[in-house]
Amino acid sequence: MTNSGLNRRDFIKISVMAGGGLLVACGGSSRSRTANNPDDNNGTPPTVAEEHIIGEFMRIATDNRITVLVGATEIGQGALTSIPMIVAEELDADWSLVSAEQSPVAANFNNPYFQNLLQFTVASSAIRGYFDAQRSIGATVRQMLINAAAKRWDVDPSSLRTEASYVFDDIGGRSASYGELSSAAAEEDIPSSPSLKDPANYRIIGTSPQRTDASDKTDGSFKYGMDVDIPGMLTALIARPPRFNGQALSVDDNAALAVPGVQSVHTIPGGVAVVADDFWAAQQGRKALQVSWNELLAGRTDSESQRAEYNFKLNLPGVPIRSDGSTLLAQLQANETLSADYYFPFMAHAAMEPLNVVVDYDGSSAEIWTGTQSATLDKVFAGVVLGLLPDQINFHMMPAGGGFGRRGNPLADFVRDACFVAKALQQPVKVIWTREDDMKGGYYRPAAAVRVSASLNSADEITAWTHRAVTQDVTASLYVENALDALHDMELPPLAELTDFETGMPYKIDNVTMDVHLTVLPNMPSLWMRSVNKFTDVFAQETFIDELALKVNQNPYTFRRQLLSDKPRHLAVLDAVAQAANWGSTSGVKQGIAVMGHWNSFVAQVVEVSVSAGRELTIHRVVSAVDCGTAVNPDLVIAQVESAVIFALSSVLFGEILLDDGVVQQSNFDDYPVLRMHQTPIIETVIVNSGNTVGGVGEIGVPCVGPALANAIFTATGERIRELPLSRLNFIIA
Repeated sequence: MTNSGLNRRDFIKISVMAGGGLLVACGGSSRSRTANNPDDNNGTPPTVAEEHIIGEFMRIATDNRITVLVGATEIGQGALTSIPMIVAEELDADWSLVSAEQSPVAANFNNPYFQNLLQFTVASSAIRGYFDAQRSIGATVRQMLINAAAKRWDVDPSSLRTEASYVFDDIGGRSASYGELSSAAAEEDIPSSPSLKDPANYRIIGTSPQRTDASDKTDGSFKYGMDVDIPGMLTALIARPPRFNGQALSVDDNAALAVPGVQSVHTIPGGVAVVADDFWAAQQGRKALQVSWNELLAGRTDSESQRAEYNFKLNLPGVPIRSDGSTLLAQLQANETLSADYYFPFMAHAAMEPLNVVVDYDGSSAEIWTGTQSATLDKVFAGVVLGLLPDQINFHMMPAGGGFGRRGNPLADFVRDACFVAKALQQPVKVIWTREDDMKGGYYRPAAAVRVSASLNSADEITAWTHRAVTQDVTASLYVENALDALHDMELPPLAELTDFETGMPYKIDNVTMDVHLTVLPNMPSLWMRSVNKFTDVFAQETFIDELALKVNQNPYTFRRQLLSDKPRHLAVLDAVAQAANWGSTSGVKQGIAVMGHWNSFVAQVVEVSVSAGRELTIHRVVSAVDCGTAVNPDLVIAQVESAVIFALSSVLFGEILLDDGVVQQSNFDDYPVLRMHQTPIIETVIVNSGNTVGGVGEIGVPCVGPALANAIFTATGERIRELPLSRLNFIIA
């Protein structure tokens, strides 16, 4: 990725902490270098934004301790470790003295991947978004510390070096800690173009120090949104309509108010809130509540009828998103054309920490605490609901116990609900969604139908490929990652790449056509989910490639190799996983393979299974090879891939949200299972170090697991998997 090109004085801000030390603001729009000096603004008083910037800093204390404030949400992926590692690398800091905190919600911490417009932790954008900016910050502060030492010792700055939070003058035989130099460094001019390290000289990036949050998570002191507890705080649960977009018609709250501990009942746009002293009282009060719902405009989505509609649309041309060569002509000239249809149901995010928001609103200002992937937009919606300006809201971005996209809702549904309750109360309140609330009334991975076809000539070569997807309209308006990638590199994307629906199909095929139907379902809430449309589209693509390989009597691995001759990074991970999994040489188990590239990263995965005569499926091992360019922390990359494998297997094996006349049938882990420990296979991960620009890792481990598993099942049973979940196909998961 390229540098964002921000003006240096817009990019960082330096000031001195009370009692000494250095404050460094990352990003921002103020041109004042010293935040507490009004003279820097030509005698005019500082603006509200400049006053608020005091709390938005990387802090270097006089005791040499460094605190890095992280703009990406910690949702388990290790943002509180990897982003400080990037800063510490260029800063030449002593890692043992570096700690991390979640940043405030402020423009200074907006993600460069989103053009510095949003504080957004989605699309595997945490590291690849913040990497260049954080390197530049570390290098800038390091140079300012060197310059301060050079003035102190009256030497040329180029004669000095840094290491482990010290500046050394080897000729003069002296040194000074960053803490000692911090106040003087704050007076230095901000370097216009600090030199960055040659990656060959990295000391921190590429290593695997312990996570900064490991100790607190181990002893239970790590604070999630659910752990927030402030004086005078009440707890609220919301009774929601059985069908989406239903509205409360009449409310009988007498029985609810009779429950000990219940304080009040309030009708809000999302339902009816029961406010109580604690969760138990709120839950009992909600059970006692009597609500009649107006469902005239409510959603009536039905899974079976929707599936029939999607399958019908597969027969109709859609909106073209890719057109290479002349597919129709190639099909007419082909010896044979094969096709396959696939169907994927709605799926739930099912994060372990249920949604929760704490709001303390007094009528003129508010403090909000929540674990969110969409902090900027959440704060905007909170202001709209509460009638407050941004500087009247102190928004605390809390770490979250999983997100998978659910906490990245651009419509801020769970924050809006909490603000409506707080506005009615005007005292501190925690609004909690139980897992049942979210499972039955949340947002879902959109259902999809996919048709792929391929034409073969007399030499058994693929001469044409078509891919058609039918899915929900929300995906067209939200999946714009390819456009963002191109904009970040200051390049105009091809028209075909303005939507993320193009699968990134890498194979060497001259004639390719892809199109999509965007179904409008205004009363069926859907949202991106870990790996977005790649989960469905790559499943169809990679299982069908396997089918073609066997059709022409070729090994699926070598067949892919031939079609990837001009894709070196795809080939590298494909070869690496084949070697690590001992492809084709295992006994007693069957193997399946799949490969893809996206989010500036590449992955190939092999799944090993056995299937009994009674359809008992045992998944023995999943081997992954990942090229994410530069692995900032290899252990975190491996952990991300391991979690992605478990997430993907849970979805492929069990994930299914069914609707009957608009009512969701699943409610919790009893009828929407996730992978249990005894079902979890051995997971092995190989990192392929390409040295390229950093790529994303949070999503990349998901899409290939399903097709590799399906390909292995075919090898074991001869049965093609055309729909999910596997539990619907009567497999018994051992």
